[in-house]
Amino acid sequence: MWTLITALILNIGTASAEDVPNYTGSGDQVSYVPTEAGSPEFYTVAPGDTLWEIAQAFLGNSYYWPRLWSINDYITNPHWIYPGNRIVFKMGSLIEPPSVELETTRDGFSVEGLDYAEIEVECGPDLRFGNNLAADKYTAPAFLRKKNDLEVFGEIAKAREPSIMLSEDNLVYVKVDDPDAYECGDILSVFRQEKKRVRHPRIRRQKYGNMYRVLGELKVVHKYGDYLSATVRESYIELFRGDLVGPAMPITVELEVGKPVGDLEGQIVARMDHMNTLAAIGETVFIDRGRADGVRVGNSFYVVTRRDEILDTKRPDVHLPPSVVGRLVVVRVDDYSATAVITDAHRSIAVGSEILTRLN
Repeated sequence: MWTLITALILNIGTASAEDVPNYTGSGDQVSYVPTEAGSPEFYTVAPGDTLWEIAQAFLGNSYYWPRLWSINDYITNPHWIYPGNRIVFKMGSLIEPPSVELETTRDGFSVEGLDYAEIEVECGPDLRFGNNLAADKYTAPAFLRKKNDLEVFGEIAKAREPSIMLSEDNLVYVKVDDPDAYECGDILSVFRQEKKRVRHPRIRRQKYGNMYRVLGELKVVHKYGDYLSATVRESYIELFRGDLVGPAMPITVELEVGKPVGDLEGQIVARMDHMNTLAAIGETVFIDRGRADGVRVGNSFYVVTRRDEILDTKRPDVHLPPSVVGRLVVVRVDDYSATAVITDAHRSIAVGSEILTRLN
């Protein structure tokens, strides 16, 4: 059965920011849509504005900020919006809530004429991101490891440069137990502990060890006593004396991403930026399924939600059908967990989100 949805687009005028009820920002271009909610058509970002405050002012709820952010491909970080950007509010349909997109043009905005758009909606699950993505490079500079399983050769003990922060082409001295085990030209990885005791968000007794961030690569150029002299071949962020050194760990893989297949479910248990519980496209996350579950590099999962954002604020409603909000691809696999990168997102994705390979 097909449903016919008719969306009406109206001509609109512009008004000043002072005319907007409950407005707390300082932007000066606001355009109204004649809806019961009184939502604006667009708003020009002013210095000091945040999506949180804009959502409160125009949508009546600060927690709608992910909706303002996630619809746009080019809003890479919701914490960085700039004066002069325009946030454009769109009317919704029966399957899409009112949405917002960010535009960087400073020209005036207008909607011409009176028009009707007909959208045919196929019956079935709320599905997105079933398309194939061409081969691309995905980077995941972090991993989970229990302390007893962590392979550490030594640490950056000292450096030639009189600088606290170290980067490409700096010469460092790595203190190791057995220098004879290494040859000139060997590649080593540098990493640092980011978080202790990562646990499953719901099954607290399930532990995954500590989270480590891969910082860069070293190339051995000389051996002297208990030290290896090495140049910083590549640095992803700043290196410091005391950072750990271990076997080479590639962090970038080139993959084609396809539609999830199989019948497996799980959860996102952590993300690399552990200070924030929300993730976006391109970010590294960790899932509670691994090699023992049949997961392999290149497998993809739908990220789904089962909640009404207004009513189900504390926990999802397991009786609701899954609604797809994102997709991720596996880039590294351990026995009972895997590292993945978010390739698609309709909204911000939280730690604890459910993942599936099949929706029905």
